[in-house]
Amino acid sequence: MNKKVSIVILNWNGKDYLKKCLESVKKNTAYPNYEVIVVDNGSVDGSAELLEKMKREGFLHKLIKNPENKGFAHGNNQGFSAADGDYFYMLNNDTLVEKDWLKNAVKVLESGRRVAAVGSKLIDLADYDNRNYKILPNRERQTTCGAAMLMRRNVVEKIGNLDAENFSPIYGEETDWCYRARNSGYKIMETDSSRIVHIGSVDTARQTGKEWQYVLMNTNRVKAMLYNLSFLGFVRHVPGLGKIFLQSIVSGMALHLLKSYWNNIRNLSHTRREREKRKRIAKRIKAE
Repeated sequence: MNKKVSIVILNWNGKDYLKKCLESVKKNTAYPNYEVIVVDNGSVDGSAELLEKMKREGFLHKLIKNPENKGFAHGNNQGFSAADGDYFYMLNNDTLVEKDWLKNAVKVLESGRRVAAVGSKLIDLADYDNRNYKILPNRERQTTCGAAMLMRRNVVEKIGNLDAENFSPIYGEETDWCYRARNSGYKIMETDSSRIVHIGSVDTARQTGKEWQYVLMNTNRVKAMLYNLSFLGFVRHVPGLGKIFLQSIVSGMALHLLKSYWNNIRNLSHTRREREKRKRIAKRIKAE
């Protein structure tokens, strides 16, 4: 019997994108055992009314309506709590799924008992129009993107939910979770056999603005590394961080990038506590 998948979709004032997303899920999901859970984060654009209507029409099974925007991690954690599935699939509201997307993702997840999560191939809308993207073999990754990510429920229960306390309102929470899973002995996979068209960061750009979005993204990227990586593991990311710094100079965002680094420097004592907490959990899971 097929394991049940709970598809969790978070929404904040994304009415038009959300409708198309839910329609694509219903049209292109041949996998026989799934439910759709939508968490609305206090939308005021008519999303709640649309969702009630689409729920009656069978496009979703459960609807959680928050009075305010509680952020990405908190909202998805609410979806996990309401889920009946053996697996959780985090899906952005600004996406369109392709045929067999869920069946193929589940197949990769079930390819090994130590596979904790699988990221689907995210295709930018422009690339989708041109169909010029590459199809690569399934591969193990350090992290994958929370916009289209299938997770084992029992691994979430062991290592914990997304960290809503330290990664709010958005960015870095799925990276942190993937690092925690890997440090506990699990694998993170990506597959091009499950394809998702991604319009891209619609809610986030409206919520935070371009400059603050940039600071937040880079603050939480480095925070996830500091919370989880060994010294050598962090050093391996230095060339990539250097490239980001050079890009920030060209784009005029260098001061904002430095602000993100300062945000982490001034919180090093808290970072040490979070590192120790994660080490204890990983050690316990490996010993089981």
